[in-house]
Amino acid sequence: MTIEQLQERISKKEEEITKIEKRIQKWKDAQCEECFWKRYEWLLGGRDRATFFAQFYPDHIKDCEKELDRAIDDLHYAQTTIENYKQQIKDVQAKENTLNDMPETLVKFRDYMISHWDEYDIWKRDQIKKEEAKAYELVTKSSSWDAYRQAQREIRNKWGANWNDFMHLSNEEIHKQNVKDADKLILNLLNRTISITGKIVDTNGLYLSQDNNGFSIINGVVIGENGKAKVESILAGGYNIQRLHVRVLVKEAR
Repeated sequence: MTIEQLQERISKKEEEITKIEKRIQKWKDAQCEECFWKRYEWLLGGRDRATFFAQFYPDHIKDCEKELDRAIDDLHYAQTTIENYKQQIKDVQAKENTLNDMPETLVKFRDYMISHWDEYDIWKRDQIKKEEAKAYELVTKSSSWDAYRQAQREIRNKWGANWNDFMHLSNEEIHKQNVKDADKLILNLLNRTISITGKIVDTNGLYLSQDNNGFSIINGVVIGENGKAKVESILAGGYNIQRLHVRVLVKEAR
């Protein structure tokens, strides 16, 4: 969720808390003798007032306390939820700050991965559409739904269980997801590096190079307050074969 969405949820929870606090006060006030009679006077009939009160007032108190406990539980849950949302905002802000401050080499590597993932995913989506259209032709030509279902099973086996949803993604939706994936990749790399080096002070040792297949990979040394880390990446797959996959190794450098 974005910071704006989280803030909106906090606002709604605060409104909910206001209502819950009124419920709490309501059931506190309802325990008085006057409130008891406002609620049950109509049941008195011709019975003795003191006897009626002695018989039913304890149950009235139990009911009020039960509702009061439920309202207090709801209050605690809402308050905890707000604290969780506030922590999520801090986490999002920390993530954004990290991404905004990341070294130029990592920015280039991130953009490179997004570009290749977009290219492959768009190609994959279009291929699935073509294969689905070809499968549907089996119905129009032979009226064989069994053949169509078999063709769909083959598409599923080739492209995965979510092939039908993936087929309907727009270019914008594909790009948006790949940006998230790339940010996650970079944050994971930075966190693993920081766990070795402490606060990063020098990334000039990082560089992009090409592997034997012509794909860009990131390698080099990162210097931090507590030491150095060696970064080494391995790319697998490629266009029209498999979605480009990167495995980045981070080790302590001596």
